[in-house]
Parts: sequence; structure tokens; C-alpha cells
Amino acid sequence: MTRRAKRHRTAVPEPRCVLDSGALTGLVGGSQRARAWLAWIAWHGGALVVPTPILAESTTGDGARDAEVNRVLGVLSRLGGALSAPDEATARRAGALRFRARSDDGIDALVAAAAVGDGSPCVLLTTDPSDLGKLLVNSRNVSVRRI
Repeated sequence: MTRRAKRHRTAVPEPRCVLDSGALTGLVGGSQRARAWLAWIAWHGGALVVPTPILAESTTGDGARDAEVNRVLGVLSRLGGALSAPDEATARRAGALRFRARSDDGIDALVAAAAVGDGSPCVLLTTDPSDLGKLLVNSRNVSVRRI
């Protein structure tokens, strides 16, 4: 095998996509832009992640009111998406991001920390790119996209 052939066989990391509450709500509302991003991630075999703190912003505890959110979460699950609870490392990363950005929004910080993750490339879908962008100003692996 030539050196050139070896280079082409280098594994490309799977794309990751993290959704904040605005992105999840956008999917519930039928946002074509959000659906296009999710189709791209699914087509490329990427991982879809909804941090569990997003449930606090997206659900009410009323089964009837939460039906559409639950339906969308079910669809995401079938596409390989997952709810992801922050572990200690993610929570500490969120604290550091929040402190550096001088933010008081812990849930946004947890979403940003989930996007930073292991350092692999990530698209963070949101309706609020300015706040998340401030948290991720030094995170080169995360691309914040408005839906």
C-alpha cells in the first residue's frame, strides 16, 4: 500500500450533533432547517445528542402537553439519537465555560460542555447562537448553527 493510499484510509470522526431546547422545540414545530441538519447527521452516520437538562426547558410534566416533544425524542432515538445526562467531567467543563463567559445560565453551559465533549467535531443546533457562542468562543471543534 502506498503512502497516499494510507492517508485516504484515515478514519474521519463521525459528526456529532447536540440540540438545545430551541432546536428541540424547532423540531417539534417542524423547522425545515433543523430537519435538514438532522438528515445530514443521520446520512453521515453521526450521533444525535440531547442533553437531559434540555428536558427541564422543553417539557411540562403533563403527558398531553409533552406528547409532541416525546414523539420527536422517539424519532431521534430511532435515528440513533440519545438523551445524555451530564457526568462529573461534563458538569465541571460546564462550570469552567460558564465562569469564563461570565454567564449565569447553567443549562446553556451544560449544553455547550456536551458539545465540546471529547474534542471531536460537533454541530450545536440552537435558536440562540449568541449566548452559546459566548460559552464556546475558544472551542474550535464546535460549530454553533441557528435553526
